[in-house]
Amino acid sequence: MKSYLDTDEVVINKDRKFGSTTEYYPCLIGKEPALFTAGQLAVAKKRAARNPEDIPGKSFWYFLGF
Repeated sequence: MKSYLDTDEVVINKDRKFGSTTEYYPCLIGKEPALFTAGQLAVAKKRAARNPEDIPGKSFWYFLGF
């Protein structure tokens, strides 16, 4: 897997509307900028934990516990 999102890099929501988050985690998807909330990252981590077979770069042996 080549992708990496640095959770140490946080941007403040400058024009915050009522009920919106105070900060975002920025990244590039291809060449397009994207912003994720902490909640969206938590959902993605849970999804990855439920579906380890879908994570690129894991070998057959990884799933057998080697």
